[in-house]
Amino acid sequence: MKILSQVVDTIKLHLYLPDVLDIKSYSEYVKFVDTLKSLKSEAQMIHHSNNDMRFVNHSIGGAQFRVMATTFQGFSVTIKNNDLTISFKTVNIKKNDASSDKEIFTHTHNPIIKIEFRASFLARFGHKSALDYTIDFMKKFILSDFTIKISEIHLATDIQGYNFTELDYFRFKTRKRNNVKHTSDEQIDNIYYTGRKFTGLTFGSGDEMLRIYDKTEEIRKYPDKAFIREFAWRHNPDYDLDERVWRIEIQYRRSKLKTLYTKKEGLLDGYSNILNSLPDLWGRALEIVEHKDLSDKHCIEMITGYAQDKNGYHLITKEAIKKRYQRAETSDLWNMLKTWHCSIPESVDVYKAPKTGAFQWVSNSIKSLLSTLLKYAGDLTPKILEDAFIRANDETREKNGYTLIDNAYINTLNYIANVKQFMDRNGVYIPLSKVLEVNLGAYVREVTINLFDNKYSEQRVLHLNRALQRVS
Repeated sequence: MKILSQVVDTIKLHLYLPDVLDIKSYSEYVKFVDTLKSLKSEAQMIHHSNNDMRFVNHSIGGAQFRVMATTFQGFSVTIKNNDLTISFKTVNIKKNDASSDKEIFTHTHNPIIKIEFRASFLARFGHKSALDYTIDFMKKFILSDFTIKISEIHLATDIQGYNFTELDYFRFKTRKRNNVKHTSDEQIDNIYYTGRKFTGLTFGSGDEMLRIYDKTEEIRKYPDKAFIREFAWRHNPDYDLDERVWRIEIQYRRSKLKTLYTKKEGLLDGYSNILNSLPDLWGRALEIVEHKDLSDKHCIEMITGYAQDKNGYHLITKEAIKKRYQRAETSDLWNMLKTWHCSIPESVDVYKAPKTGAFQWVSNSIKSLLSTLLKYAGDLTPKILEDAFIRANDETREKNGYTLIDNAYINTLNYIANVKQFMDRNGVYIPLSKVLEVNLGAYVREVTINLFDNKYSEQRVLHLNRALQRVS
């Protein structure tokens, strides 16, 4: 077994406006996008069944692009060439101080530029050089300042010397639920076998996924993907032209990346710390989808559900299969793959960010309340609803020393404190505008007025002020 290459196969970037915006630079960007939109209108006059053929050529900073007649949802215009696909949109900015060249504004935290790198571009120059060139190009000719986020990244390792089969599906130990076997659509007919050819496996989906597929077969079907053979494999002296190449590829999207963190880089939400953590991301994928050293006989028994011993055949229980995975060592293949460019990965942990409120949660809670109350009381009259709230309020007061409404305010204050702590720790913005529309501080102050006449009110104010102090 041998590794032929390890490459970053796909990168997608989102560019965001900075909080402190250079108005002159942004105005030039708006004019630039308006020019592209005019060219897009020209491209839309071209009639062709293939939208890829509907474009107008345009030069930007000496680089040639095609301004396409169609674009991605949420963006105004898209340009393409053999290296990049870039989509643009504009947002309305209201200037507060006409005498200032810069302004601080509250933006929507949505990307205004989307960049997708061609796999051939990344393979030809390497992902670092391709990224540096593209970011420098964007700053020189399109927008001088922006915040970069990686929206999607794929890491791939190409190997020879191990041919995956359908039995390998049962060698993998994983908690991923969406696991798929792939077969070629083309039929194979020979003296030994008739049927569809096995071409790979997929574990997981979307935000976090690991794929294993026959790269030789893919190149045979799509010759334009043969660039990896010229740019990477042929430079490896161990490459065998007559032997099949298999690819192990992992995929992460930003919705997953921003929940991961390492001790060295922190939360993987920034541009640089993701690029610095590629070995760690690779190692995490191979940990959660692990290839075990199980024999063909063991795999076939798990397929049939029966095992044979000296007394004949017997059913294999789920517990017996679980113990097989526990006893089996990690395969030599997976041990060979565990490093990324000779770098040993560090552990990656998952950090669950606090979630912001949405009316859908309110709606779901009301539905749950009504259905549960109906099961309990057998009816949903106004009196039954009133009694339920009164009883819940009395129980909360007796147990905690404050009312049901106080409990809601305390929980909200604690939630805001947790969000602030998360943002301070990780630098990740979480919108709180809807929550902060409620004047929580004023409510607490109102409660404290003339309420120190008994133990209940003292305890009530103590809890509320303690929660408010966490937010301050």
